[in-house]
Amino acid sequence: MNKLEQYKRYIFMGIIIIALGVTFSTTLEDTAGSLGTVFIALGGLFFIIGMNMKRKLSENKKEE
Repeated sequence: MNKLEQYKRYIFMGIIIIALGVTFSTTLEDTAGSLGTVFIALGGLFFIIGMNMKRKLSENKKEE
């Protein structure tokens, strides 16, 4: 089994956490609405980290 590159893992995990957050915000609004907002923010953070890692990797490949 091929392993994903590290930045792809962060992006994928961010997308999944955002999707969970949207689900919590909409369907479980009464019980876990605020938790959904936290998940959306956390997923966005992971997504930004992954995109930053991808940018740095592509810049390093350009220099070589």
